[in-house]
Amino acid sequence: MLSLFKARNLHLIASTAIHVEIIDEPVARESSEFERAVLFYDKHYDLIVNHILVPGKKVTLGDMTNRVCRFCSRTKPEVTFKKVAHAIAEGLGNKSLFSAYECDPCNEFFGSGIEDDLGKWSKPMRTLARISGKNGVPTLKKGGDLSWRIEYDRNTGFKIESFEHEPIFEIDEEHSQLKLKLRREAHVPLAVLKAFWKIAYTIMPEEELPNFQHLLRWIFQTPHLSVTDGNVLPVFYTFQPGPMPPDVIGVAILRRKPGLNGYPYAFLALRYGNETFQVLLPSAQHDVNGTSQPMARWQFPTLVDQKTYGTARHATLDWSSTAIAKGEAEFVVHANLIKSRDLRSEATE
Repeated sequence: MLSLFKARNLHLIASTAIHVEIIDEPVARESSEFERAVLFYDKHYDLIVNHILVPGKKVTLGDMTNRVCRFCSRTKPEVTFKKVAHAIAEGLGNKSLFSAYECDPCNEFFGSGIEDDLGKWSKPMRTLARISGKNGVPTLKKGGDLSWRIEYDRNTGFKIESFEHEPIFEIDEEHSQLKLKLRREAHVPLAVLKAFWKIAYTIMPEEELPNFQHLLRWIFQTPHLSVTDGNVLPVFYTFQPGPMPPDVIGVAILRRKPGLNGYPYAFLALRYGNETFQVLLPSAQHDVNGTSQPMARWQFPTLVDQKTYGTARHATLDWSSTAIAKGEAEFVVHANLIKSRDLRSEATE
């Protein structure tokens, strides 16, 4: 009944994990896409925050000697600051960027709320991209009679088990590919969006905070009520095939240059693993004229050879829903096969 697959080396080459949320999916084929993006943002935006996070290099934002919570404005002794506050959720692989201005009560509120939704939404991709959180690379599993399990060990690689009455993978030995069909854990899409806004509010310069007080109110709002008045706040998504490093994170905030109209005032760009998210940061003060001009996709410098692994693929996500969601996620990975066998005969011995 049990099928087993093992692979020492595995990297993502395709994902339809976002197919239920895609508004459009233009595919980038031109080799000059990165250059065009650089020209567009150099003309229209200023880069006001930029961090490339790598292992062994730690940065703490804020003043450790004069700690005031950026989210609730409270100080000692009303609140404590004993917990390590990650500027980007640790589950996304952040071991480098921390905050001195997030108190323990706010840290607990976010960790058990919107960051938990983000963790559930992103978990399948984080496992397959080998992104290590607080407890290592997360294991994907389903218990009971219809059980299956995907786990990663840095020494032995991936181990995938599933029963024939609910197979989760198909093997294409000719092309050394594995197709996985998984499900996300229950989450609220709007809470996932709020988790990205929380990252932006954490890392943005202090002088920008007055422009985003409505974002702060939305982040804290429970239960999650619609904040878009029926409009979609698109999240621009990019998937880069190939063996992307699991421990390198890129994060930036870009702000519209003075005197320009028709473009969003600011947005957050975050890359971890194979994925990049470009999240609009609406400003009540600076987006009053709307956003009507076409936008180029923000591009971090690529970390793999696109001639070998393929160019980036794009989609637009809609995380405006306040309803609990699950949804299927399909992934195609390239794997150096170690062992694949049907264990039905072994189970009956």
